[in-house]
Amino acid sequence: MALSFISHPSPNFDAREIPVEFLVLHYTAVDLQGTLDMISSPGCGVSAHLVIDLDGTVYELVSCLNGTAHRAWHAGISRWQEKEALNDFAIGIELVNYNGNVFPFTDAQYSALKDVIRLLQEHYPSLGDPQRIIGHEHIAGFRGKADPGCHFDWDRLFTESFPDQPRPVRESVCPKELQASLEKFQSLEPADREQRTLFWKRVNELTETSVRLIQEGVRSHS
Repeated sequence: MALSFISHPSPNFDAREIPVEFLVLHYTAVDLQGTLDMISSPGCGVSAHLVIDLDGTVYELVSCLNGTAHRAWHAGISRWQEKEALNDFAIGIELVNYNGNVFPFTDAQYSALKDVIRLLQEHYPSLGDPQRIIGHEHIAGFRGKADPGCHFDWDRLFTESFPDQPRPVRESVCPKELQASLEKFQSLEPADREQRTLFWKRVNELTETSVRLIQEGVRSHS
C-alpha cells in the first residue's frame, strides 16, 4: 500500500528550524479525531510533527517532511543521555492508540512508520543511527510518560528499518503488574465514542501517575 500523507497544520509550534538529531515516538491516548482536534486547538500547548493513524495514513501537523523541521511541542521536559529539552532537536511522531500498554499497534502503522523513517533519513542523516530512535517514556519516564508502551514492538521496528545494525535496547517503563491492571479496563470501556475517548484519557492519566510514582520510588532507593 502506498504511503498516504495528509497535511493538517497545527498552530502549536515554533517557526524556527531545528537541527534533527532524534526521532521520538508517542501514543496519542485518544482516537484520531480527538488527536487532530486537540493538536489543532490554539493554545493547547501540544503538537507533534506527524500522526500515524490505525490504517497507516500519515498526517503532517508541523513541517518536517520537506527537509525543514520546525520545533513542535511533543517532548516537554525531557532528557536523554547528555541531552535535555528534546523538542529543540527531535521530530515527534504520534501513533494513534488509546494506550500502548493495553492495545497493540497495527501492521499498517508499522509499515507506515518504516516508510516515514526511510523518508526522514533522506533529509536528516542522524536518523540513520537506530540509537537515535527513542520513545517518549525513555526521555520523560521520570514524569510518568509511558509511551509508546509495552505493546510497541521495538525489535520489529529496528529489524525492518535498520536490518544491518545492532538493535538498541528499549525497555518499557510500565511494569508488567501495572500493565496487567491496565488491560482489565478494556472490558469497561463505553460504547459511545466521546465517552470512550474520555474514559481512556482518564486511564492514561492513571498510567502516568502510577509510572511517575514508581519512577520516584526507584530514584529514592538508588
